Amino acid sequence: MLQALIAKLARLGWPNFAAVGDAATPGEDVDGVVRFEQLVGELHLAAMQVAVVTSGINALSDGIRLKNPLALQDLGPQMPRLDKISLPRHCRETLGIAFKNIAAVRDFFSALQTAQRDVETFCTDADAFGTEAAGFLDLPAVADRWRCLSLRALTAVVCLEGDVARCLPGRYSHNTPLLKKLLRSVVEGGRPCVDENDTVKLPDLPQRRAAVRPNVHLPCIVEYHGRSCQAVAKDVSTGGVGLQDVPALVPQTVVLVEFRGGPCLAGVVVWSKGARAGVKFDVPLKPSHPLLSPHAA
Repeated sequence: MLQALIAKLARLGWPNFAAVGDAATPGEDVDGVVRFEQLVGELHLAAMQVAVVTSGINALSDGIRLKNPLALQDLGPQMPRLDKISLPRHCRETLGIAFKNIAAVRDFFSALQTAQRDVETFCTDADAFGTEAAGFLDLPAVADRWRCLSLRALTAVVCLEGDVARCLPGRYSHNTPLLKKLLRSVVEGGRPCVDENDTVKLPDLPQRRAAVRPNVHLPCIVEYHGRSCQAVAKDVSTGGVGLQDVPALVPQTVVLVEFRGGPCLAGVVVWSKGARAGVKFDVPLKPSHPLLSPHAA
């Protein structure tokens, strides 16, 4: 069945973002780790929402009378800004992420709006004529499109699996098995997000979208291998920090980053280029952490 759905994707002629070039996007100077964390957060949340909607559509296709069928139009993901799902060439090269992996994410998001319009049309007909009549009119095409969309989401999640484990905190890696399980189920016609009361429910992820504070200038001290140096934090997110004015740090080096009058955070160097480096925190910050506040000194 998976192979048949893959073939359908090509026949449907959905837009392919893989050919999109590396034109500058807003925030291109933001640290690569921060940009990648933002992209992965958007992907994981959208992939989960797609699994939820497809679960409900599969249930309706199986003749189940959902308690909240009209909620399907509200549970689907919204298209994020392009800069949140893009990773410029210099960021990809610094982090060692293949373009084809980012292209899979773009392909997934390119199909969102059409699929969302289909489910909105179904819900409009269901509200006007009843769920059974709308199912007869719209459901086969809607189910086919959303299963294909789920396959695209699964492909994107799998493509980035290794990069997520290497570059981001463990909570993001914990998302991956759950998303793969949900998406594989709905692609095969399952309904893992419909409970015993025939209600569509949104499950939770170990790590949601990252809180990001770009373009900051926070003095700090970096300790590594018994040495220490003054540095500046340029970008901070829940998962890591972008540093400048540091010595050439070797990737995978364990470091401590101590902020002036603030916390001392442990992490590992993910990339290093000249006087700049990206550090992945051992323990992700909470979105409410003072470092992520726009008022932090």
